[in-house]
Amino acid sequence: MNDKNSKIYKTILTISGLIIIFAGLKIADKIVIPFFLSMFIALISFPLLKFFQSKKINTPLSVTLVLVTIMTVSLSIAALIGTSLNSFRKSLPEYKEKIYSEVDKISVVAEKYGVTVDSNFLYDYVDPTFIMQSVANTISAFGNVLTNYFLILFIVMFTLLEAAGFSNKLKLAFKNSSKSITNFHIFSENMNKYISIKTIVSIITGLLIYVSLSFISLDHAIMWALIAFFLNYIPNIGSIIASIPAIIIALIQFNFYYALLVALIYLVINIVMGSIIEPKYLGKELGLSTLIIFLSLIFWGWLLGPVGMLLSVPLTMIMKIALESNDDTRWISILLGRNIKS
Repeated sequence: MNDKNSKIYKTILTISGLIIIFAGLKIADKIVIPFFLSMFIALISFPLLKFFQSKKINTPLSVTLVLVTIMTVSLSIAALIGTSLNSFRKSLPEYKEKIYSEVDKISVVAEKYGVTVDSNFLYDYVDPTFIMQSVANTISAFGNVLTNYFLILFIVMFTLLEAAGFSNKLKLAFKNSSKSITNFHIFSENMNKYISIKTIVSIITGLLIYVSLSFISLDHAIMWALIAFFLNYIPNIGSIIASIPAIIIALIQFNFYYALLVALIYLVINIVMGSIIEPKYLGKELGLSTLIIFLSLIFWGWLLGPVGMLLSVPLTMIMKIALESNDDTRWISILLGRNIKS
């Protein structure tokens, strides 16, 4: 009976501790988000660091080369996004004029059937600037991250410099628990595989979107491709969200049938890439059930915003491994995992 009470007490204590930790993360999100993102970048940059070291380049120079690569890629993408947004902003008056013209036509048709429609009232609800505002709101959610750009780079730099001796530190810290060390190595390998596969799939998705939308001459195809690339990292709903602005622009620029065609393009690409190719690899590597991946997306998104959605899978993997290392919480880790064949 005492043992049973002790287990219940430990479980309650563990759950209470997790609630306190999550509450702290929510309160300190402006500090936590850049830190998590820098750890994430360091993790996915580690294979590149190992590559440079394999070429007999010393660690400090290898880390410098990795940082230069990160800066080059991130600044290039930022410049491309800035150019695309500027071009999109210039097109807004033209889109507004087209929408207002269609609204006027609807008003005329409605009046023929004895229905009075206030055009000015409709103008307020079909103003295309809401698309721009939605994009701006999403970008502003990353504002805290962008303002801490150099802080993130510094954390990445020091993390990579420490990475060389981290295995020895881990062995010393957990000298009586080889399972903890094994779990960490499994997590590291799985995360590298996950990010590699996800990045390749996202790049291919972005390229396919760009080629397809350019073929039908949709405006700002490069921007929709970039959005598709980034949002593809968000499980389940990222690709759906990415398609919405492109479909709306197709409706404004062309007509309903072109909007339907754009929706079909996104649907086909996402079915092939997201429902056939990804599950073939990611389902085996992550060790997480599909339901848990979806719920983690909602939870981390609520806790840390868009960055939390982006990092939902790695953060859930860390939680799973931490819970698995303790006998009292291993049952929670099992529930987070894939179905076990009987």
